Amino acid sequence: MTPPTRLSDGAQTPAEHQIALAASVEASPLRADGWDDLMARAVLARPPVARLIPAFVLSFMCGVGLVVALRPVQPPPSPGTVVLATAASRWSSPAPNEVTLQSGRLWMTTPSDEPLLIRTPDVVLEVTRSRFLAEVVSGGTTIQVDEGQVVLRANEVVRVVRSGESLTWPPAPVIPGPLLELAPASESRCSSLDATASRACLRSEADGNSLAAQAALYELGVAEVKRGALEEGLQVWRESLERFPGGVLHPEVRLALLIELVKARRFSEAREAATDFELQCAADPRLLAVASLRRALPPGRP
Repeated sequence: MTPPTRLSDGAQTPAEHQIALAASVEASPLRADGWDDLMARAVLARPPVARLIPAFVLSFMCGVGLVVALRPVQPPPSPGTVVLATAASRWSSPAPNEVTLQSGRLWMTTPSDEPLLIRTPDVVLEVTRSRFLAEVVSGGTTIQVDEGQVVLRANEVVRVVRSGESLTWPPAPVIPGPLLELAPASESRCSSLDATASRACLRSEADGNSLAAQAALYELGVAEVKRGALEEGLQVWRESLERFPGGVLHPEVRLALLIELVKARRFSEAREAATDFELQCAADPRLLAVASLRRALPPGRP
């Protein structure tokens, strides 16, 4: 008798092997009366609907949380408004027609006729169809208008800044005339040199504890400020006060510090410099003018 041929003997592909393997499994007979028991077990094995409710609720809440997390924190300004800000700027848009600028710079274009309000620590700006720059620093708010106009409101004051104009608020106080009459530049061997060589010469003369060293430090600070290096000039004068706090030129150095800080709108530092002058130069004839300037300084911000 010829033995039976198995399906796997003629299998050529992995799929045919799988079919042959499945066909080789012997069927297990099921009693006719066992069908009901099998179906009952299958029905009981299905999870009740009540088990699915907590999972559904949890999934729904996660979805809501994701939507809330991704929603913008604030609505953007009115449609069409273009806002460009520096990386360090702190600003927000609490409403479609309002922007709050706490510090830094914003370049804005507002094509709409609907007024847009820009609030800073110093002013409220009202703009329509304008292109302008707003900058907030410790000394105030500066507006520079390229197109259109910006209405500036500060308490009871109203100013209109038009295209091509700029304005800084609050305005810097007027420096009393007597304070601008600083000590004249001294004639020294450094005076006849060019600017770079003169600064190097003054730095060399500033060594030591002589009156010439004090004068050299004062003149070096003046030279740095004149060439636009304000920080370097202020640092030289502070060095002078550390080395010669009661020197012959210390009132002039303190006054020079005060004047340049006011010009730079660094009002908090200027107030400290004015107070220092009043304490250290109580007999100076310019004392009342310094006190008057200090009282006129706008409140600065850190």
